[in-house]
Amino acid sequence: MRLLARTARVALVSVFCLAAQPDASDAQDRAGLTVGATASDVTGDYVTVSGDTKWGFYGGLFGETQVGDVLALSLGVNYTQKGGRGLTGTGLLEAESFDLNLNYIELPFLVELMLPLGSTWDLMAYGGIAAAFNVTCNASLGGSSNRSCGDTALGGGTTEWGLPVGGGLSYTLGNGEIVVFEARYTWGLNDAVSNVNVRNRTWQFLIRLVKPA
Repeated sequence: MRLLARTARVALVSVFCLAAQPDASDAQDRAGLTVGATASDVTGDYVTVSGDTKWGFYGGLFGETQVGDVLALSLGVNYTQKGGRGLTGTGLLEAESFDLNLNYIELPFLVELMLPLGSTWDLMAYGGIAAAFNVTCNASLGGSSNRSCGDTALGGGTTEWGLPVGGGLSYTLGNGEIVVFEARYTWGLNDAVSNVNVRNRTWQFLIRLVKPA
């Protein structure tokens, strides 16, 4: 955990150093929409067996600026659904099963590497850090009805820090707009609820529409 956090800090410092001295002739600002689906489960000491993948929605806005021929920086504001199902052997409220539903406003900051494959197709890969602010947290423990996490022994939802990595293919349309097809994975770096060790592991399957500014 400490190594991951230290790596994230080093990466952010490196990115800001790159961004501080861009060649103005190379800079290009873009913005767009993101929409897609999440496939999430949870891990941690509380989780004995992970259950079925929990599917959810992902969508929002982003802006990015190109700081070189193949490098860009991106910041998004998105609504995302996470959580998971499974079994617990901790005896918390004598719960044998759990169903955790988490909704966030997530801000991913990404460093993108773009490699041209031709006149219209590009290959892209990226990594970064994301802050996800909990909007709602609901849980069902031991087959009980769905309740706010704060009303259970799990405790309320917390702000999640995560490490997103991903990649995909982008296609440039005739009008200059770009469509990006991508897959992203985010490791949750801290507990998703306040009282027990539960962390999100989330896949995101996304389509982005990029419009030059």
